[in-house]
This record gives sequence, C-alpha cells and structure tokens, in this order.
Amino acid sequence: MKKVGFVLLLVLAIALLCSCGGYVKNYSATILITSCQGDDASMEFDTFKGTYNFKLKGDSAAKHTLDLEASLAEGEMNVYIGVDGEKVLLRTVKGGESYDETITLNDKYDNEKTIYIILESTGKCVDGDFEFEYN
Repeated sequence: MKKVGFVLLLVLAIALLCSCGGYVKNYSATILITSCQGDDASMEFDTFKGTYNFKLKGDSAAKHTLDLEASLAEGEMNVYIGVDGEKVLLRTVKGGESYDETITLNDKYDNEKTIYIILESTGKCVDGDFEFEYN
C-alpha cells in the first residue's frame, strides 16, 4: 500500500513539474544555434521543424517594442508573442522573405516584464536566422 501511494505521489509531482513552463519546446533540427540572455534572443538553423520558445525579460522602463530581424530560405515560420499561456501571432515569415523591423506591442503588454517569443514552423524550414530584442 505504501508503494502504491509513493508511486501516485511521484507521478503527481512529475506532472506538476512538467506543466510549469507554460510553453513547450518540441522540435527536430540540424545545426541549431540558440541564445537567450535577458532581453535578447536568437536562433539560427540549417533545418528546423517544430516549436521553440524564448523567455525575454524587459526592464521597468520598457518601451514595449520588439525588434525583429528574420530571414528564411525555405518553408514557413510563425512568430508568436506569449503571455500567461496565451499566444498571439506577430508575423509569418515565408521562404525567401526577410524582415528587419520594430513592432510596437499592444497596450495589454504594457505591464509585462516577461514575455515569450514562440517560433512555430509549418512543416520543414531551411536556412533560418531569427533575432529578437524586447525593449
């Protein structure tokens, strides 16, 4: 009886620990290079399929803008902003396109010091380079 109780408690603890991040990374990639420090994040890859996210922290005097530099040779990548488990599409980058822009975030993000950037491919993507800065 004690063993069954211990196993149930262990399963519950694992389930709680796994559900804490809010956003899940699930991907297959070759030559994937990522970086995320404070308010900057980047991802460069040869091939990518799946979902990847970054946690960006802004300072208290944030202007609530997101600098985005993105390029993709083939495929299609959706870029989302996530807060409190909700994600909103910011941009879709298609093969052959590149962006270098500053996106002003909606008023609902004004009090958010931490946001998530979620990259979600539609099928296989080739030769991608994505950089973000949360201001």
